[in-house]
Amino acid sequence: MSSLHDRVLTLLLWGVVTVCVAFAASSRLSEITSTPDFTKMESIKAKKDAFFTYLLPKVLRVNSEILRERQSLPCLSAEGNAPSFDSIHLRQLAIKYRVPDRDALSDSELCEALIARISVIPVALVLAQAANESAWGTSRFARQQNNYFGLWCFTVDCGVRPQAADSNTRHRVAAFDDVIDGLRYYALTLNSHPAYVRFRSLRRALETEGKPIRASALLSGLDRYSERGEAYLEELRQMIRVNQLNSEQRIHELLALATRQ
Repeated sequence: MSSLHDRVLTLLLWGVVTVCVAFAASSRLSEITSTPDFTKMESIKAKKDAFFTYLLPKVLRVNSEILRERQSLPCLSAEGNAPSFDSIHLRQLAIKYRVPDRDALSDSELCEALIARISVIPVALVLAQAANESAWGTSRFARQQNNYFGLWCFTVDCGVRPQAADSNTRHRVAAFDDVIDGLRYYALTLNSHPAYVRFRSLRRALETEGKPIRASALLSGLDRYSERGEAYLEELRQMIRVNQLNSEQRIHELLALATRQ
């Protein structure tokens, strides 16, 4: 195993906040540009390998973008010195990440609030949710709208209306130009939406305590992601377990497959 693989593995399993690690991973692992036709894959193992290998480099790239944005926070990069705040930058991030009561917060308070929001999503969790929500890349919304996460939108013509939805239904299934954009929207949703306050609190507590940021420790914070509640979370737990997404050996295999693309 190369040093690159070791560093990527650290990022995958523990969510280490190190920009150089993320950029090394995203720049060296090739990305499959054309979406495989998962509907034509008869072998379950082949389909799963293809699905994870297709998404893995994209997940790493999105996490690297988040890490770069996090490192721009002055309260993280001051290294013991008094931070120099860029108020405009901070308030732009505060809008993007939907920090509540942001107009009443000082720059230092905004920065602390953003630390809890701008952080990586464990790769095991991303892959399990993508597989669950997209039926392993075979759903209509994954194939036609690049939406692997069942993401909704609420503005006129922002996506497509589910076929079974009532004609008066306001929400639509979001459509994206490519899978990366869908991944970015998914990550931003978890990092900013009020429904996932507990998810972010659990993650921040692990960061503060210097503990691994693992999917299993954060799942309870996604109880509002699906109307199925705990049943949905149990499905994700099983998908992570059955597909060994927290297994070092399995991650090594996926990294090797992605590197050979």
